[in-house]
Amino acid sequence: MAQRSPAIGMLLGAVAAGAALAGVAAWWVNLQTIERQAEEKRAAVKKLALSGRIPPNQEVLDYLTAREKSLGASYQHWLEAVITPPVAEAAGADPQLFFQERFHEVQRTLERLAAARSMPVPEQLGFPKELPPSDTVPRLLAQLSLIEQASTLMLEQGVIALASVKVEDPETVPEEDGGNVFLTRVPVRVRLTCSLPQLMKIVGAIQRVRPLIDVRTLRIVSGTPSDHLEVEILLGRSLLTPGAQGSSQSAQEAKRPARKARPPRTGSGRAGRSQRTATEAE
Repeated sequence: MAQRSPAIGMLLGAVAAGAALAGVAAWWVNLQTIERQAEEKRAAVKKLALSGRIPPNQEVLDYLTAREKSLGASYQHWLEAVITPPVAEAAGADPQLFFQERFHEVQRTLERLAAARSMPVPEQLGFPKELPPSDTVPRLLAQLSLIEQASTLMLEQGVIALASVKVEDPETVPEEDGGNVFLTRVPVRVRLTCSLPQLMKIVGAIQRVRPLIDVRTLRIVSGTPSDHLEVEILLGRSLLTPGAQGSSQSAQEAKRPARKARPPRTGSGRAGRSQRTATEAE
């Protein structure tokens, strides 16, 4: 038994040494794993860091959230200042019949304003004689609204004569980088006779209107500043293109039912009345 004790002691020593080596190896492997994970975390945090070495903390997140809301509010403000909103009543009625109804309303308004000033009714040219296609109704309604507002504004400035009002074909407004078309401009050409002070008042009044009325061109056809001027102004309003309609507000429900369509009158008020009289006589 005494002879076996040294052998057992050596065996136990060898086992203890092996266990120690295994423990050191496991510790080393675990240390390498921790260092690798730490390096991965540092790389991930580095990607989250903003320019200028701003830490991605709650204060930065709150700032970015507030900034995003501010930009959104600013965008909505300018969108409402520039874009003509869709007519809510047109959504709940037949668009074509609604356009006819609005056409006659604007016609009567201009006749009333012109009669109050003993002036001939300005001509309205370019509108379809038949029911327009449904997809053209939004821009035709915008042009009708522009005619009504611009004519009223000019007559309020005491112009000598409002000779004609003519709608023209819409034109797209592409982005600067040539990307998607966001806006569609609907133009109206107005010809009038006025003095120079009246013209300045008209331009100033147009500048204050919201949504924006864009003065595309202003041309003096004839006359001198000391005399009556015959002026031609090309005005425009902006609409969202059909592809961008998703960012506009949804149309509200119609508040009044559509009435039976009446044949449109495309000539001046006096000419229209004369034509109706002649028809009745026949």
